[in-house]
Formats: sequence, C-alpha cells, structure tokens
Amino acid sequence: MRALLLALAACSNAADPLTDGPLPPLDTASPDGPPADAPATLRILVINEIAAGDTPDWIEVVNATTSPVELSEFMYVDAEGDFAKAKPFPAMTLAPGAYFAQDIDDTISGFKLGSDEAVFVYRASDQALSDSVDWDEGAAPATMSFARSPTIFGEFATGAQSKGTANP
Repeated sequence: MRALLLALAACSNAADPLTDGPLPPLDTASPDGPPADAPATLRILVINEIAAGDTPDWIEVVNATTSPVELSEFMYVDAEGDFAKAKPFPAMTLAPGAYFAQDIDDTISGFKLGSDEAVFVYRASDQALSDSVDWDEGAAPATMSFARSPTIFGEFATGAQSKGTANP
C-alpha cells in the first residue's frame, strides 16, 4: 500500500495513464494481484461510496490522482461495457482527492441502482475502465451505504453514509 501511495505522489501527470501507466487494482481477491485475464483499470476516478437504497440512488467518486481531473471526461453505467447506456458526469474539474456524488435515477441517468448491482466508471475518450464495484443483495440498504474504508484504497463494507466526505 505504501508503494502505491508513493507511486501516486511521484507521478508527474497521474491523470494521463498513457504516460504513467495504469495504477494497480485496489481490490484484489489474492495478495498476488488480479488474475492475468482481468482488465486493467486506470484508477483515476475511483468509486468510493454507493447508496443504492436511497431516492435518488447515488455514487460518490474520488479523484485518486495528484492532478486535477475533468469529470466530464468520464462516464458511469450499471451494465459493464454498455456505452450506449452510459451517462457522462457533469462538466467540472475535480481537484486531487476531491469527492463528487452523482445522483442516479430514471430521470437523471435512465436507470436506477438495485440492491444487487454493479457500477462502472469509464474514460469516455477510449472507454478504458477507471473503476468498478459490484455489491451483493443487502450491502447498500436504505439510509446506509457500501463504501471503501479507508477512503480510496480500502475494501468495501456496509456502513453509515458519509456522502462528500472521507469514509469512516
């Protein structure tokens, strides 16, 4: 973990993975890393928290780099690789370490999040996966969330909502 933090701090242009290369996956089932056939993830915009039992549902993303990121250069969707259904984030610059909570409902996104669901964040220019999370039934109940602890690098767990701030 320390090496990953140092790598983030050392990148001169962490928001450009073509220059710096993708960051290693945050969540792995094995200490040896992801399976060889797992898709590389950019980890520029990281999903940090999900509230799928709220009205509207929402996801919180964090700029996990040391450079500002243009949020509208990324899109989100609840079906892997469904770029026709994917919605762009709003036009705004997200500072390093800054949070953004995106409301999700039929009107805003054309879809809602279910109690057993997944969310994917892609870079729009090349459809490269930045981050994704899949949760089981009951992991994001009403008034609670499914969030990383610690923020950005932790594993997901059910807990109190901390929308727009660091997770407990």
